[in-house]
Amino acid sequence: MKALMKHLLIQFRMDIRERGTLMTYYLIPLVFYLFIGAVFTSVNPLVKNTLAASMAVFAATMGAVLGTPVPVVKMRESGVLRAYRVSGIPGWAVPFIHGISAFLHLLIVSSIILITAPVFFGAGRPQDYTAFFLTLVMLLFSTIAIGMLIGAAARSQSMAVMLSQMVFLPTVVLSGIMFPASMLPEPLRMLGRLLVGTYAMEAFSGLAYGLATDFSAPWSILVGACIGILAAGLAMLRFRRMGKSP
Repeated sequence: MKALMKHLLIQFRMDIRERGTLMTYYLIPLVFYLFIGAVFTSVNPLVKNTLAASMAVFAATMGAVLGTPVPVVKMRESGVLRAYRVSGIPGWAVPFIHGISAFLHLLIVSSIILITAPVFFGAGRPQDYTAFFLTLVMLLFSTIAIGMLIGAAARSQSMAVMLSQMVFLPTVVLSGIMFPASMLPEPLRMLGRLLVGTYAMEAFSGLAYGLATDFSAPWSILVGACIGILAAGLAMLRFRRMGKSP
């Protein structure tokens, strides 16, 4: 356990020092949050009600889905995973530490958004902070699991970027973070039901903010968590297979 915590601390510091990771986890989500907060709240005041939640979904999806797969592919291509395996460390241990580090970074960013949104833009505060952070934990776990699955499945860094964009862009458009999902045509609403971000927004709205939702908020947390568990299981199987390969 001591070695695990030491490795986690090293990974956390490396993420902060790595420019690309710093931009994906912190800079771009926070700049986007400030831009959306300044523009959208002026155009549509209703955005203020769940601004912190919608920007947390954006930050988590961007950091987890765009930020975690490529480093995992890099570790595989550079032989880092093989070196750990030769040293007797399971192949899944390094991506696991990478995922925990990503979880901590994105939790910090989401907390910054939650604290500053009411101060900067007059955004609504959650009625239930416990429900907010419970939903946030589900969101971070599931999106990071999807990011790890992409990193495990992608054969190259370019493929990892392409697969990440196939998850990230629909989440921005279809999950309800930019505008209510109820405004979408029915086929696109059904497509949005495949995304963790959609269930996170439903759970945030219904449980944390006490707003009406199109889908049961408690079930939204359950479905989002199940997607994450499935993705984590598939990623684990893939890493174990890589660990057994010569």
